[in-house]
Amino acid sequence: MKKQFILLASLIVFGFSSMAQDSFTLPLMLKNDDGSSEFYDLKKGDKLVYQVKAGGNEYEFIVTLNDPGNNALDFNYEMTNSNKTTGHVTVSNKAKSEATKYVNFFRGGELSLTDACTVWLSGKNFSDMANKKTTMTLDNGAPETFYIPENEEVSTVVKIKGEDKKIEAFIINNAADGTGNKTMWIHDISSNSLIVKMDMGWSIVLKEIR
Repeated sequence: MKKQFILLASLIVFGFSSMAQDSFTLPLMLKNDDGSSEFYDLKKGDKLVYQVKAGGNEYEFIVTLNDPGNNALDFNYEMTNSNKTTGHVTVSNKAKSEATKYVNFFRGGELSLTDACTVWLSGKNFSDMANKKTTMTLDNGAPETFYIPENEEVSTVVKIKGEDKKIEAFIINNAADGTGNKTMWIHDISSNSLIVKMDMGWSIVLKEIR
């Protein structure tokens, strides 16, 4: 994970953006080829396009951001699977801050999460990473410990508004040495702990922001 001053700066940026009405944003930290960093602010209406591979099928999972209002997160989603699944999800402030449970499967319709998070890592799990490990429960399974392995810093190329950009992230894995069968890549800013990639026997990876 990056140095503390980067996380503090991101919190300040997020704080100012959240104070202004109708200006909901979530900062993404991008890495340039010369090693410098820049930011892109996710905002209402942005579409996060994930590529999913599961059970021999491949399709897109598209998250459209809404202004969260009194919630921490609010988004519509659609899938390009055979069922053309669509739905709407809200995540409460308490869940985004404190949850250690996660929902990764969507069946369509309305979903209000008050004790679980999704698509983003919770504040609780993110802050635990200072100790290199945290406990998470995925889709009603048993609690599991996830660790930050050595050489955890990664970047992934995502097409943002038509341009290829590198998003900075860190790896967590369900084995201390990084060889476990469950891996997540988490965007490395505490105020926008977006999950950019998961491999759980099935996989999902952020490929585009429209």
